[in-house]
Amino acid sequence: MDKTTNIDLSVVVPRLRQWAEESAQQLPPRVDRKWVHKHREDNVFVSRFEQIDDDHPDDFIAQLFIDKSHSFFFEHPLDHVPGLMLIEAGRQLGTTVAHVAYDVPLDDTVFILNGMQVDFSSFAELDVPVFVNSSVSEKQFKRGALTEMYYYGNFVQNDQAIGYMAGRWHIYSKRAMARMRRGAIRSK
Repeated sequence: MDKTTNIDLSVVVPRLRQWAEESAQQLPPRVDRKWVHKHREDNVFVSRFEQIDDDHPDDFIAQLFIDKSHSFFFEHPLDHVPGLMLIEAGRQLGTTVAHVAYDVPLDDTVFILNGMQVDFSSFAELDVPVFVNSSVSEKQFKRGALTEMYYYGNFVQNDQAIGYMAGRWHIYSKRAMARMRRGAIRSK
């Protein structure tokens, strides 16, 4: 088992290698920008993701979309993928998983990332695909809707974990968020 997920990395390596081979032939896809709450496609850093299998409904693998021409993350020459880009990709992946795998509605939700841990043990090389092996735990539901989750996973390159990221997401309706913000303003 790798550092943070429930799934041994060796279990998912064959699928990651398949995706790497596909990416060598053509540019990988990107998830729809609506899943990551972005207006512009060039700011989408999740290529694809899938559930490990039916026996592990809270375990996922993903491929990241690393755009070396991105005007913010590559505004100066770099020989590695910027850590902040990986962090944003991890945030986007958590949001995507919540919407797609746990049916969190798109139009009436606000995601708050409360608490995050990140640790890199190696650089992410530019010309090698970056993947994520991840798990969701500590899910909380209210009236059948996901309201909280802990999402954690390893960034993977060349069949090895190169770092991990973990965070706690709280998911609110827009109305509940507006109520909380009004209360915070009044208490000042």
